[in-house]
Amino acid sequence: MNALKKVTILLVEDEPDLRHETAAFLSLYCHRVIEAANGTEALAQFSAQAPDIVLSDIRMPIMDGLELTARLKELSPGTPVVLCTAFTETGYLLKAIELGISAFVRKPADADQLLASLTKAVLPIIQRREIEGLSDELRANLWEQLGGAPVQRSMADQVAKVARTSYNVLLQGETGTGKSRLAALIHSLSPRRAAPLVTVQMGALPVTLVESELFGHVKGAFTGADRTRIGLAERADGGTLFLDDIESAPQELQAKLLRFVEEKRFTQVGGAEERKIDVRIIAASNLNLKEEAAAGRFRQDLYYRLADTVISIPPLRSTPEAIFPLALRFLRESCEELGLPSPLLDDAAISLLTTLPWPGNIRQLKSLVRRVVLETDGVIRSSDIEALADLPVKPEERTSAEILLPPPFPCTMETMERWTLEQALRHCGGKRMKTAAMLAMNYYTFRRKLEKYGLAGTEE
Repeated sequence: MNALKKVTILLVEDEPDLRHETAAFLSLYCHRVIEAANGTEALAQFSAQAPDIVLSDIRMPIMDGLELTARLKELSPGTPVVLCTAFTETGYLLKAIELGISAFVRKPADADQLLASLTKAVLPIIQRREIEGLSDELRANLWEQLGGAPVQRSMADQVAKVARTSYNVLLQGETGTGKSRLAALIHSLSPRRAAPLVTVQMGALPVTLVESELFGHVKGAFTGADRTRIGLAERADGGTLFLDDIESAPQELQAKLLRFVEEKRFTQVGGAEERKIDVRIIAASNLNLKEEAAAGRFRQDLYYRLADTVISIPPLRSTPEAIFPLALRFLRESCEELGLPSPLLDDAAISLLTTLPWPGNIRQLKSLVRRVVLETDGVIRSSDIEALADLPVKPEERTSAEILLPPPFPCTMETMERWTLEQALRHCGGKRMKTAAMLAMNYYTFRRKLEKYGLAGTEE
């Protein structure tokens, strides 16, 4: 009877002695008992106090139990009504059933039967409340993990809703905004969490090997294929396959992905046997994939198959209110990992953190916090952040030798792209990873651009 301890019951009975006696009995098991002597009084109590369940006699003066039930179903269709009566006229019983009552209890009521009927009627309400409570707690936890900014509340709601489904999800956001982390969160909240989350870095795989890596190959399929190999997609069977940098997928692979995403069927490279797996697909891109599809750079039909749900992750610079909570969390995690006490952040340091442009987004913020923790003496100051933040050189501080004019028009798009890459490399001191982050480009795509134009750079 524990379920009744959480509910308020409205007891409607016209006989005062029986009403008081029944109310005293129910108060031993229910959170609260509200009494009413007839249907009219019951409606007033219902509107004022919103009970969870109604237990009513059928035959009463002024307004009987059937009319009361009809009015209650109009006011609150989800509130269960249990009728208690000593009369067994078929007409009354049929009318009550038509009105959708939850149960009948015969008068004089057997205590165990009464409690069992009330518990059965109210159990769905208790379960719904618990689920809603867990959902609210989950959303609050997700919102905190995502940074706590107002714009991220709707993202937390999206994640909480879609995680339990089998929908494909497309994550879009600049480099470093946390797409991989969000994919892991969705997987961890899904019914597939006991199975693997397998990541495929589409931009990191050579074009000649990407299909083999994804779908596997049979022995002798190509030079060097000395054994049959299971692909990453099959390793994710029962779990989640995360296709990162999906915009980097070659056009010929996109055609094969189309059927795989739709039917979860594929054929290994060099093989003849078709295979089918059970996998949920999450894809990620640092581009607007819908625009890429409209421009013909990505298959439109594949986009719509991947985009059952699209979650757009804002850059850190557009959510400055999220920077400080995220920094505190990274600070706590870093100190726990290093076994150090958490240092203090002075006001100037907090102000600086929230005004930096963060081209590398959350990834850059986390990296900075980890480095600052190693250097701090117990208080993190703005000077500590400035020393490690790789702040861009202000235009007025550049020498004339550092400023190169753009190529004169008319010129080709490739000429302009080469000039942009040269300037970006110069700005970042030749550091390739830093330059790619500043340009919000996938690092491996960026490297291919450098190779195309014969540009060099240095590894960090």
